[in-house]
Amino acid sequence: MIAAALMLVMMMYAAFAPVSERGIAPRFAEAAAKVTVTVNCRSNPETTRVANNTNRSIKVRTVGSINDPRSNEPFVVNRTLKSRKAITFESGPRANGSNVLTKQYIYDNDAGSKEGARVSTSVGRFLDKC
Repeated sequence: MIAAALMLVMMMYAAFAPVSERGIAPRFAEAAAKVTVTVNCRSNPETTRVANNTNRSIKVRTVGSINDPRSNEPFVVNRTLKSRKAITFESGPRANGSNVLTKQYIYDNDAGSKEGARVSTSVGRFLDKC
C-alpha cells in the first residue's frame, strides 16, 4: 500500500513538475540563461553589458543599479536586441556614444557585493553583482 502511494506521488511529480527539456533543471534556471548581464563597476566608464542568448529578438527595457539607486533610475532604454547579440551601456564621466545612461557614476564601489546592475527585459529581470 505504501509502495503504491509512493509510486503515485512519483508519477504525479513527473507529470506536473516544472522541468527543462533535459528533465534535470526547473524552468526558472532556463530563464536565467536567456540573458546574461555583466557589469564593470570600477571602470570609467562603468559598463553594463547585456547579452541576448535566445533565438529571437528581445527588448531591453531598463538598466539601473541595485544598491541605493539614484532618483532617475532605472534608466529607460527600450532597445531591441537581436538574437545572439549584445549591447554595452556606459555610465560615468568618460561615457560616450549612443549607449550612455548618464555622465555620472551609478555604481557604489564601497557597497561591495550589495551593488550591481539590474536589467529589465521582455523575457525577465536579470542582474550581475560588482
